[in-house]
Amino acid sequence: MTGIKKNIAYMMLVQGVTYLAPLVTLPYLTRVLGNETYGNFGFIQAIVQYFVLVTDYGFGITATRLIAIHRDDKPNISSVVVNTIAVKLALALLSGIISAGLCVIFPQLTQHLDVLLACFIGVLGNALFPTWMFQGLERMRALAVIICLSRLLPLPFFFLWVHQSSDVVTAAALQNIPGMIAALFSFYYAYQQRFIGFSPVSLRRMKHMLSEGWAVFLSNMSTSFYTTVNGILIGMFAGPEQAAFFYATDKLRLAAQGLIQPIASVFFPRVVVLHEKNDQSALSHVIKKGGLFLISMELVCGLVMFFGADMIALHYLGAGFAPAALYLRSLAFLPVVIAVATILSQWRFQAVGQSVILSKIYLIAGPLHALYATYLTYQYHTYGLIVSLYLTEIGITAAMVILLKKKNIAVY
Repeated sequence: MTGIKKNIAYMMLVQGVTYLAPLVTLPYLTRVLGNETYGNFGFIQAIVQYFVLVTDYGFGITATRLIAIHRDDKPNISSVVVNTIAVKLALALLSGIISAGLCVIFPQLTQHLDVLLACFIGVLGNALFPTWMFQGLERMRALAVIICLSRLLPLPFFFLWVHQSSDVVTAAALQNIPGMIAALFSFYYAYQQRFIGFSPVSLRRMKHMLSEGWAVFLSNMSTSFYTTVNGILIGMFAGPEQAAFFYATDKLRLAAQGLIQPIASVFFPRVVVLHEKNDQSALSHVIKKGGLFLISMELVCGLVMFFGADMIALHYLGAGFAPAALYLRSLAFLPVVIAVATILSQWRFQAVGQSVILSKIYLIAGPLHALYATYLTYQYHTYGLIVSLYLTEIGITAAMVILLKKKNIAVY
């Protein structure tokens, strides 16, 4: 467990910087951009997140798994890395074409085209930054250094270059540039360490990579119907001011929830290896210990947000965001439910190659959420959306438990 503990420490550092860096600038941006501009910026960012999901395609799971299994096979690893990046760049190009079409169809996007282009830097950065390569090889220290540098370097420029609402394009570019910086550092590190070699781009291998990740991609896109779509619904039905309240408090909720993925990612390769060895005793021990740690951490974060909501909204976000306290209190314990769902989905379904079953859950839950969330958000604005989030997350978690039992797969 020593290696896992070190990797958790590195990934906790990564996630801490990933979420704390934006939180450093959040109270500054809410004040200098104002409610309406910040709300419109959040709306555009929510749309761009769909293109980030497209470029992700599920490689965070499938490419990590392939590299973890073949970690001592340099030619195989090289092929996975090169062809995964090639596919991600192709998907980024497709995303650019789709975004151009959306601008033609929806005039509201055309009005904020400059912000959209600035946010699109994040799509390219996501396509080029091979987080999954570091995770599969369990090189968490290098990953931690790269991500921390890429997140911290742009911070001073927010305060130097963003002073009023008209600087929103600069703010959007600075918020989305860390991925590009991290990609450059990653390529330099890979060149220096030489743990991957030359491998040609193969259309056949690219097609195989797409096929390998298809089930996870469907799951991720279906999941987006109850994650990314929420910001779009708020922007459409609640107006810029209420949208600004939701975006600001949701960033805080996501910061707490952001502790989940690094821990899950650190344990994932080990769970895969133990499953391949059929070491059920060690596997159960890892899942129990990791799960208890994960859930306990999210519970503590939820209690802090619930009881400190008024103080956080007033003194951190600013007097103009004081009404956001109710939203923060309502969202406080959602990450606890999501932590349980993450344990079941990644360490149980995906680790044993049952992504297809998992995707079926999301294929049903995602569109369902989009339907009743649209209605509830239209009728009750932010409160309706928050209720729909809890309904969906609890329903998904319950469905996972039921299907695990039907498949005779131990929950832990």
